[in-house]
Amino acid sequence: MLILASLICLAILVLLATFESALAQLSDVQLRVLLVEHERRFRPPLLRELVENRQRLLLTLSMGIQLMIVLLTVASVSLFERWDVEHPLAMSLVAMILIISLFRQFFPRLLVQTDPERTLLRLLPVFSTFYALFWPPAYPIYRALQAMKARAPAPPEEESSDEEIQAFIDVGEQEGIIEESEGELIQSIVELGDRRVRDVMTPRSDIVAIPVQATIEEALRTMVETRYSRLPVYREHLDDIEGIVVLRDLVIAYLSGRAHERVTTVMRPAYFVPETKRAAELLQEMRRARLHIALVVDEYGGVAGLVTLEDLLEEIIGEIHDEGQPESAEILAQPDGTFLVKGTTDVRKLELFFHTEIESDDFTTVAGLILKHLDHLPTIGEGIEYKGFRFEVVDADARRIRTVRIHPPPPPASEGAGDPPQATAAGR
Repeated sequence: MLILASLICLAILVLLATFESALAQLSDVQLRVLLVEHERRFRPPLLRELVENRQRLLLTLSMGIQLMIVLLTVASVSLFERWDVEHPLAMSLVAMILIISLFRQFFPRLLVQTDPERTLLRLLPVFSTFYALFWPPAYPIYRALQAMKARAPAPPEEESSDEEIQAFIDVGEQEGIIEESEGELIQSIVELGDRRVRDVMTPRSDIVAIPVQATIEEALRTMVETRYSRLPVYREHLDDIEGIVVLRDLVIAYLSGRAHERVTTVMRPAYFVPETKRAAELLQEMRRARLHIALVVDEYGGVAGLVTLEDLLEEIIGEIHDEGQPESAEILAQPDGTFLVKGTTDVRKLELFFHTEIESDDFTTVAGLILKHLDHLPTIGEGIEYKGFRFEVVDADARRIRTVRIHPPPPPASEGAGDPPQATAAGR
């Protein structure tokens, strides 16, 4: 009878240890997927317990395992004494070490290593019975742990680092929970939270605006030429913005016979934001207020640039192209294998296009990259060498770099691709 009881305890120990090993190999993400896919097949409270209160279940599981080990220890001592074995306690100790090593550790891990999900689901109906049996003795310990946790000072909440978030995305992709494209989208949203408005805005030098004296017909003509659907309106200079005009309002006014009225008759209020504002916060504000454009001001109150809803969305889903607009309008391939870009092109677009990495802590544009390494406004023909790429200025004036020609490295990467940038001139 004692031998039979020992075998039953041993079987329960193997079952509980196998369930514990299967649970340990499954992440929270995998458990949530199991909950969604199989909740109807099993008793919902227990399956949900795996996801929502893992600590309580593990405590109960541990209680059952320890209880089986204690019972097996008592049984082994009794058996050795009954068999008149010398040193029954020592023999019992040796036997329990073997039992724990084989039936508590080795065999359970061996059983679950191929398919922990299937093993967990198969054992769940059986474990539900033992859960109801072992939970009452485990309850006082659980309450004591909860009380200690409540009295302990709460640790300061820390935001997940970029590395942790990327790790979560990688795990989700590996486990098939999210697609690669979805992972990239999540990563873009995370990166948007770290970026400031000044990093995504159209700079002041590229703003197209109209004076308050302009007529509705003139504003429409400007929109047709520039292909913008919203334009700022200024009084004397760009730092004196009066409002915004929208294409739809101008068209309605024009068709109503008001072509020669001033744009101020259809002007809407302008929305101003500081350049240090987080891009993600601005996106939420613009969505709530149904705004499509905002003026960006610097610390002195001057207009530093403007940002549109399209600019913010492009940071998440990539470049948005208007109908009829070429896909790579900012990076134009040339017959000789070079590429023409605007000086205002964001260096991150180059990183994606050329599959490279540009250290851009102090600048955000191609012009900024060149100016950082030249320390002066270049003339046409000047340029730099950077990571195997040659950036050559092909159009500039006394104030800014307009167009740059990029010479990519030859197919076999040159050995000096990582050397510091060197100033060059045309013909070198």
